Amino acid sequence: MDPQNIPEGKARPLVTVRVKLSGFLSSLVSESELEVEVAARSTVADLIGMLTERFGDAFRKAIVDREGRLHGGIVVMLNRRTVLPRKIAKTVINEESDLTILPLVGGG
Repeated sequence: MDPQNIPEGKARPLVTVRVKLSGFLSSLVSESELEVEVAARSTVADLIGMLTERFGDAFRKAIVDREGRLHGGIVVMLNRRTVLPRKIAKTVINEESDLTILPLVGGG
């Protein structure tokens, strides 16, 4: 059955996503890699929302602004491909995906 056509009231199957946090983000949550289960057809934005709930205010403030948009210095990659900020709410996560969240580092 197509997950988009599941009758209302029925739960969508879960998929497992490997999440990698780089730089100071991993020190905020005391782990750099974890596995998270999300409902099938969840988006990158859905997963980021779950992570901000799980890891709390400091993590949330580090990656998103008050409106829930990614900070300009945060890059999100799904299966080694950059997800543009304007596509985060539309990019669907599949089973066994790898999501990486990393802060940009500047200097000279």
